Parts: sequence; structure tokens; C-alpha cells
Amino acid sequence: MPNPYGVSDAEFNIIKLQAARRAGLRKEFMKQQTNPFKHATEAGYVFDPALQKFLSMKVTTLEHFQANTRTSMFGLCAIVLPMITYGIILWKHRTNREDQIRRGELRYRERSFKFA
Repeated sequence: MPNPYGVSDAEFNIIKLQAARRAGLRKEFMKQQTNPFKHATEAGYVFDPALQKFLSMKVTTLEHFQANTRTSMFGLCAIVLPMITYGIILWKHRTNREDQIRRGELRYRERSFKFA
């Protein structure tokens, strides 16, 4: 008989194994967390070496960064080019608007920021 959850039996077994593993890890963590004598030197916190390695890696990312072609192109395309493009578009818009005002093509009531 197929399971009622709409997944194959292999996937259902994998999900059950993951849930059992998660429950076991939760039980072990709660056992360590509620032991009043185990973590007295660590201010009552459970020391997790994997979490410590991850946090240390995140903090020292900049120290281990090495620029290469891929990272340089990403910085150029994601930061520099959009700023330059936006600046050029803004400059052209303002220049055209200023030229229209100076030639008298734009009436006073149609101007933006006429009270500034």
C-alpha cells in the first residue's frame, strides 16, 4: 500500500530517517543543555565545534579573499557599471531638461522643482 503523503517509498524512508536523526540530535542537545555540571566552564552554553568553525569562517572571509578574474568581473558588473550607467542617464536627462528650459520650450508651470 502506498503512503498517503504523495511521495515514493524511498523518499518517505529518507524523510523518516532524517526526522529520527533530527530527534536524536535534539534529545542529545537537550541532555547536554540541561546538565548543570557539564558546561559550567562555558557559561552554561553547549559548545558546538561545527558552529564555531562556521562562525570563524564567516568572520575571516575578508582575510582569505583573493581577487581573481571572476571576482573582479563581478565587482565591475555589479557595482561599477550600474553606477556609471545611472550617472550617464541622469546627466543626459538633466542636460536635456536644462536645454529645454534655456530655449523656452518648457513652460514654467511644467517645470519640476519650480519652488526650490
